[in-house]
Amino acid sequence: ITLLTIVALLSFGANAQSLLPTKYGIKVGLNIANITSTPNEGVKNIETTPLLGVAGGFYMEIALNDKWYINPELLYVQKGASFNYDYTHDYAVNQRDTHYLTNNTLTLSFIEVNPTISYKASEKLALNFGPSLSYLIQSAYDTNEKNTNNHISHEILEESIFSEESLDIALNIGASYYFSENFLIEGKINTGFMSIGKVSQEIFNGDSSNESNSKILELKSKVIIFSIAYLF
Repeated sequence: ITLLTIVALLSFGANAQSLLPTKYGIKVGLNIANITSTPNEGVKNIETTPLLGVAGGFYMEIALNDKWYINPELLYVQKGASFNYDYTHDYAVNQRDTHYLTNNTLTLSFIEVNPTISYKASEKLALNFGPSLSYLIQSAYDTNEKNTNNHISHEILEESIFSEESLDIALNIGASYYFSENFLIEGKINTGFMSIGKVSQEIFNGDSSNESNSKILELKSKVIIFSIAYLF
């Protein structure tokens, strides 16, 4: 919110030199969310499947001149993916569970600030790019045995498999098409640069970290977003 306020104040200063009005609006959209994973050396990578999610929030269009705009956004965005995964669960006393090809669904909800820069290539088409800062507000992680469809129930299992991060920094690249001065559609790709969390192939009951330092996969987010926006 602080970043969005600073961007807006700076933009108002630049906008004072433009005769074009500042517009406010709302935006709603559909996400095709996925993750990329980077395993440690020698660790088998995971196979991922995209998830459908939603996005929506507030939108501004601040004209710097007739070609360049700053479009700050404050959005609710869902990210995540589902993936197949093998792991072992070691207990404190000589017992091991091995789980093959489990099906895991990871759904992360973020509040996202996007100080987007927009270039009007024509009256109808705008090209958009800019940074993105997301803060995690909710996470949901569900694990099922792929072969039996039985839910895996271990007291520490969920916290052990996935260890989340609160912040995500990404780059937005996309385009907008204006049906009118106030109504537009937008498509963009949001590519994360920071880890949104880790999954471990070895889980140890009784270990304070509940993860193996040798078999870790780092997860990053990648989302394709299609939105409609209305400006007032």
